[in-house]
Amino acid sequence: MEKWLSLWSIGQNGNISDFTDIKQTGFDGIEIWAEHSCSKEYLNLAKKSGLKIGLHLPFHDMNLATPDKILFERTHQILVEWLATLSHYGGKHATIHGGYAWSSEERDETLIRVRERLLILSEEAEQYGIELLLENLIPDSLNYCHHFASNVDEWIELIRFANMKACLDIGHLAVMGNDLETTIKQLGSYLGAVHLSDNDGRSDLHLLPGEGINLSAGLNGYLANQNFLGPIVYEINPYKYSLKEIINYILMTKV
Repeated sequence: MEKWLSLWSIGQNGNISDFTDIKQTGFDGIEIWAEHSCSKEYLNLAKKSGLKIGLHLPFHDMNLATPDKILFERTHQILVEWLATLSHYGGKHATIHGGYAWSSEERDETLIRVRERLLILSEEAEQYGIELLLENLIPDSLNYCHHFASNVDEWIELIRFANMKACLDIGHLAVMGNDLETTIKQLGSYLGAVHLSDNDGRSDLHLLPGEGINLSAGLNGYLANQNFLGPIVYEINPYKYSLKEIINYILMTKV
């Protein structure tokens, strides 16, 4: 298993010394947020620092379930451009965020569109040598967004149909109310990466492990039982913690 850091956690003002610190702390790789205006600069810094590179694909104002063909064409174009860019920098995985504004209207027709579009993107990612991952969503009581996949079984079905891998956000899973060990067993070889943070079981707080209800207790054992060798990506709240605090946590706990 590899230890990675999501660059959501360092925000928009990271520099080469931050990347050096990340590498020296023992992180194997970083997952860059395409949403950041400095994301392409971060790609360069990551490559210079010798860190493995993954990408959290852009998601704001983008909707893979839209019935509007023009909107989908633009969304598709942007995502494929990012896959090409990631390939150029030697990146190996790209994560589809678990929080698109996927409409809940006309559910059956919408699910068909989502399936077909994920399959297209997965095939295109493979051409670039990129493994495409679909993150599990977090429930939305307004029933407006975060609608696909509505549950773990539907998530796994989408992944299998599109020949993708899963990015398991354990904080999202806790809010959905699913058991971590059971879900990891269900995913089996389809599990490609883990997003690690803690919360209160009700909201998406992205706390350091152990500062909530300790969602990660037993995680390494569950993953080892499935022979998981992929990245465990620390995705920690940049509005609550500094990079230094995250690094100190890693050094203190020797994880």
